[in-house]
Amino acid sequence: MSSEGVFEVQVHERERIVEVRYPRRPSKEALEAYEADLKSAVQKLGAGWRCLVDQTNLDVIPPHLTDSITEMNRWAAQHGLVAAARVVRKTAVGELQSRRILRESGLGEAAHVYFDRAEAWQQLTSQVSSG
Repeated sequence: MSSEGVFEVQVHERERIVEVRYPRRPSKEALEAYEADLKSAVQKLGAGWRCLVDQTNLDVIPPHLTDSITEMNRWAAQHGLVAAARVVRKTAVGELQSRRILRESGLGEAAHVYFDRAEAWQQLTSQVSSG
């Protein structure tokens, strides 16, 4: 499904969710392209959007990308992100890393880590219908 090095970005306009699937081998260049795609999607959606990140292709995010991803999360929070869900492999290191990225992004209670995409999607879409 996901290419080796390309971040897949899909906009679910009805649900107001930007879904991102991380590649198996993310590079700095791929991250820059993802950042541009994300900004374009956010511009289209405006305020009050949610994000589902599926990073199950990775055990952990490569260390040389974590600062950039944290900054992207900060930018998202300043540009209308109201809830985020990160789906990770069930590894202690991956979970801790994702929680740290979310904590350092300043998203607080608006962001959660999941091990199952369906559960993450359900949580985000239930916030849409009840919000």
